[in-house]
Amino acid sequence: MDVKWCIKNLKTSELRTHDSELHMEDRVIFPKGEVVHKNLSTTYTNLFALLDTLKLEGFCGTIEMDFPEGRGFLFIESGMIVNGEVQTGRDSQRVIGQEAVRTLLAFSKQKDGVISIYRLPPELVALIANNLDHPELFKDLSTQFVHLDQFLLKLKEEKRTGFIEVMTKEHHPMGVLFIEGGEPVEMFTTPKTGPSVFGRMSIPIFIENATQHGAFFNVYGKKGLSPQVQEIMTDQEGEILVNGNGAEPAEREEGFKEVLLLFQEFLFSAERIVDSLSSGGTFKKGFKKALIEKSEEFGFLDPFAGEFKYGNGTIQFSGEAGKEGFARGIIESFRSAVSHLEEELPREKMVSLKVKAGIESFIENHRGTLKKLEMESALSSLIT
Repeated sequence: MDVKWCIKNLKTSELRTHDSELHMEDRVIFPKGEVVHKNLSTTYTNLFALLDTLKLEGFCGTIEMDFPEGRGFLFIESGMIVNGEVQTGRDSQRVIGQEAVRTLLAFSKQKDGVISIYRLPPELVALIANNLDHPELFKDLSTQFVHLDQFLLKLKEEKRTGFIEVMTKEHHPMGVLFIEGGEPVEMFTTPKTGPSVFGRMSIPIFIENATQHGAFFNVYGKKGLSPQVQEIMTDQEGEILVNGNGAEPAEREEGFKEVLLLFQEFLFSAERIVDSLSSGGTFKKGFKKALIEKSEEFGFLDPFAGEFKYGNGTIQFSGEAGKEGFARGIIESFRSAVSHLEEELPREKMVSLKVKAGIESFIENHRGTLKKLEMESALSSLIT
């Protein structure tokens, strides 16, 4: 079934939501990525045909499904269903895994539901899907009685892996903080409008805001560290190397690691925007070309020297540049890359505007961190 035909023939009167059927505080907070389709009526939408299309496209993201009997999510990675979650009544427990998938697929055959599709990067889909089955450890803890920062130290001591849902005092969702082996590794916030905002650089500010304004939080998790997580953490710890051999962390000026992680997140954010407008790898190709061009001015960018590498959303750096030189090199390379992208995507007239909008959003969401690191004006130069 053609999805565009479905959207064209939707009847507004047939679209409805069922949030009143479930308590907000009884549902896990899930992120909403870039909207692909919103409120498709199951009267006209064949979910199985839609899944076949998503498989051909190698789609990554979530499918939100809302029916009178319940509400749930399918998690899609490379077009394949990798997990599901559903709650079928006000007082029922969450169902995870294959049983949830079967339930949602059965629901989709009914004519009184709505389906929404959101695009997310594959690594974020994997992060969320892999955390679904964690049991609830604590519920409705209040920052009035439990200090969130001290509680995180306790989780670190116990090497907990899981996630923390944070809500306002009125129990409106604020965001989710992911914990791996006791360490906060990723988070997302839930704005009133638009997609969820991911960014581990914002974790300290997020915790500070929750503590300052007051919040409730639920904790899900298990004790211990999986082999996969151990591998990921080893990779992250090796991002800044001495002579590229990974023997021990290099001695850097204060704040350098934070600057590196900031630009890592910035490049990954831009990569998602560009590659959503084209085939995967377009951003990396343009950025690599720009690095070569700028390597004479910024020696650490020379690909043959091997001091700087960017791939899979991660920066590896073993050069001697300081914070300011590193930042200037990345910014000037990015500026040059955007011009190459305009040449690479001549039919995509909006690429510059969308990249600029993404930069503005990144600056707004990381303003506190940027000011702390004195990088706000440097990044702002890309949009002025």
